[in-house]
Amino acid sequence: MISKFLVATVSGLTVVAMASSALAQAAPLAKPAAAPVAPQITHGPAITGLCVFSSGAIRGASVTGKAMDARLKALQTSAEAPLTAREKALQTRIEAYNAGAKTAAVDINAREKQKSDLEVEQNALQRDAGHMQLELVATANLAQQQYGAELQPAVIAAYQQKQCSMLLERNGVAIFNPAMDISAQIIALLDARGKAATFQSFERTKLTQQQAAQLAAELQRN
Repeated sequence: MISKFLVATVSGLTVVAMASSALAQAAPLAKPAAAPVAPQITHGPAITGLCVFSSGAIRGASVTGKAMDARLKALQTSAEAPLTAREKALQTRIEAYNAGAKTAAVDINAREKQKSDLEVEQNALQRDAGHMQLELVATANLAQQQYGAELQPAVIAAYQQKQCSMLLERNGVAIFNPAMDISAQIIALLDARGKAATFQSFERTKLTQQQAAQLAAELQRN
């Protein structure tokens, strides 16, 4: 079915939301389990010169990171809307075609023409949905590059201000003294650059068929 294709290819975030909603409706009411109590940890002294940061926390908490994610989500929503409308219209025609099989007087030639037209439209919709998805990937890549260009100076500045000798990604460290985390400083320096508004005018990257094919090949290799 064409709807299954769109769910799988076009509406990734929508699928997650729908699945979560369906699960919430289907699950029986039960008292939520108590959250496990975090163990008390006594840290040793902060290691001089050793710093950690969380790229994910910075992106999720900074005004700049949130502006980028919000714009990418808006671009995805606007890109999905016309394809969703086409899908619904096509599904209506498919249902009408299926219902026509129960009609006593059936024009075989007309039925074959209808079937052929539906298949052509379904293939076109699948092709356009795949192309749109690749354009969104290209857009996200460019946005990430721009975000990274703003993040790097903030990371370096915080590193120097805190007189770090080594900087580690927090996700790669099991336990650490919170005093060594410079994520908050990086967020402040990133947002101080005042580039969050630049993402509001970010537009979807348009790809030619050749560019889309090249990107698809790159994604397969990776």
